Amino acid sequence: MAASSRPRWMERLRRDRGAMTALAGLVLLGLIVVMGPWLSPYDETSQRLVRSFERPTAGHWFGLDELGRDLLTRVFHGGRISLAVGLMGALLSLALGVTVGGLAGLVGGAVESVLMRLIDFLYGIPLLLIVIALMVVLGQGLANVFIALGLVYWLNMARVVRARVAELRSQEFVAAARVLGVGTAGVFLRHVLPNAMGVIVVTATFMVPQAIFAESFLSFLGLGVTLPHASWGTLAAEGLKAMRSHPHVLAFPASAICLTMFVFQAAGEGLRRALDPREAELD
Repeated sequence: MAASSRPRWMERLRRDRGAMTALAGLVLLGLIVVMGPWLSPYDETSQRLVRSFERPTAGHWFGLDELGRDLLTRVFHGGRISLAVGLMGALLSLALGVTVGGLAGLVGGAVESVLMRLIDFLYGIPLLLIVIALMVVLGQGLANVFIALGLVYWLNMARVVRARVAELRSQEFVAAARVLGVGTAGVFLRHVLPNAMGVIVVTATFMVPQAIFAESFLSFLGLGVTLPHASWGTLAAEGLKAMRSHPHVLAFPASAICLTMFVFQAAGEGLRRALDPREAELD
């Protein structure tokens, strides 16, 4: 496909070196997390107690943990759990937020007022406190982490979608669709949703690191992923116990969390710039 036939936002994204670097970093991160455990010569659960807390060497790049397990292999496996939580939490929040925000923005009136007041009320409560309360009620486990994050982190998505849909519902193409007898669901799915995909994609990109951080925090508190699974949060919690004498046990999983959040944030910011209509006016 010729460069001139590409959408303008793709051209702006391609010219944004920071965004392209971040997107390449996301692809590389995904490949490392998926392929890493298969390429590692060590088993995640293989223990060598006589070599506990061994520092990084040529044979064990991240060193060993308190039970003599290869930390690099455990970071690989933990990355799978953390990224799965981030993506699943974002998908559940995406589905709920788009549904509620789209309904409020398209229907308007009393429905919009009630839904937005509910969202405003929930926004007044710290989200992590709600997640912690849900985890206490639901119990520990990976599936419950998905559910808890999905039920909480949809609020910002709903606000963003409602604002965009409310802007689009006054457009002529929406009025024309209604005149032709297209129902509310059809108007939303065929006409409004495609025109709101820009803000939805950008918002979803920012939701992934939020979910990863929330899961890491829950696992750090002992409320998240349970054994035999190990996320970056559980690895950081284990490393905290030996932080002073063996800092490498905490440094590597904590660095993985920070790097992943930074890359997702940078990619989301790059997409926001590329899809921003104000940027298009400058081209």
